[in-house]
Amino acid sequence: MKILLFCDRPHEEESASTIIDHIDSFGKYSYHDLVVWSKRNALPDNNTLASFDCLIIHYSISLLYDRYVSRQTLEKIKTFNGLKILFIQDEYRRVNFACKKINYAEIDLVYSCAPVDTSKKMYEGLNQEIILKTTLTGYVPEKLYESKLKPISGRKIHVGYRARKCPFFLGRKGYEKYLIGRTFLKYSHGSNLICDISSKESDRLYGKKWTEFISNCRTTLGTESGSSIIDFTGEIEYDLNFYQAFHPFACLGDLPKKYLSTDGKLEIQVISPRCFEAAALGTVMVLFPGNYSGVLIRDKHYVGLEKDFSNVDEVIDKINDDNYLQEMSDFAHSDLVQSKEFSYEKFIQQVDKDLDELIVVKNFKPTSRKETNLSLEIDTYEKSTVSQNSMIRNFFHKVWKILPEWIRFILMVTVLRKKYFCHFNKVKYSYLNS
Repeated sequence: MKILLFCDRPHEEESASTIIDHIDSFGKYSYHDLVVWSKRNALPDNNTLASFDCLIIHYSISLLYDRYVSRQTLEKIKTFNGLKILFIQDEYRRVNFACKKINYAEIDLVYSCAPVDTSKKMYEGLNQEIILKTTLTGYVPEKLYESKLKPISGRKIHVGYRARKCPFFLGRKGYEKYLIGRTFLKYSHGSNLICDISSKESDRLYGKKWTEFISNCRTTLGTESGSSIIDFTGEIEYDLNFYQAFHPFACLGDLPKKYLSTDGKLEIQVISPRCFEAAALGTVMVLFPGNYSGVLIRDKHYVGLEKDFSNVDEVIDKINDDNYLQEMSDFAHSDLVQSKEFSYEKFIQQVDKDLDELIVVKNFKPTSRKETNLSLEIDTYEKSTVSQNSMIRNFFHKVWKILPEWIRFILMVTVLRKKYFCHFNKVKYSYLNS
């Protein structure tokens, strides 16, 4: 089949390699004829689009915002006569709004990162004919398979970690990403451990710098990825952002109980791509216990650190034991990386298989064989307007990131309210109810 992958592919300096690896894996491993269309809020003209049998909308294109998918672009997706597949992430936000857009666009297959039982409850609002599948947020990074691993004893940093202070609307478990680093620093103070742990935006690392950093760490901290709050309407996100805007020094524990009434009732907790990255670089994971999508086993793939830090002394002893760490590093690398069980190649093999099944279920007959100059058009576009628009966008993105957190929250709930919480405009999106 001829497939168009609609995405927003970043440059390596701009983002974690997970997004790039995920996008590139389709063209690299699928046996279908695939073209990557990396352009926000714009699809090819209808005649060109009609030359494809299948449209895959990547998770880097968010249905929640018009700057990614405007009404016009959504109409193009809706009227496309081929198969339509959506990959979705950060799906704990504005679930009802997302469901309405998915239904309106008449998507055939949705890939969710949520555990099966959770996704069924979240997406009860989807049309019955829409197929729901489960996938992981990421896999073993392509570039790291051939990495030359430093022995544990040759690494200078005992514990390395980077994590932003997450917004409150991710709930208690989202806040754990920040908490584990801050609390570990407190408990390790006075020990002989060399720690490089930070939640500052200025200390973020990307690309080769990040890989070099993790490669020089004996261990890295971590938690499950996701949120312990599923926000169906978007009201929780807005209320908590409003609270953070005018209580800039508040901690999650300072929140009035009413704001966390749904916390933990329905949640998305899955393995993070960072886990595969650490295993590929031979860095031992020190994690809060969890299911980790059924992939990781405590004391085999990672050192378990209790959330109340009751076993922190035992964990510190293990971090000081190079032989113990080397044995765990070797096992995790063999089981998660060398086995190729969690490779992007295997991921795409499963996607191809799902697509073959979808063809049968939908009784779809691929018919589009008309040659187009789309590849040439993409090349020309990427060398001109994409780079220019990307530079402007990246400039404002960098300015946004260096702003104090409380200023960002104030802007979100006041000046930029219509942009960030556009789904509140029921008149504008009344067509979704038709």
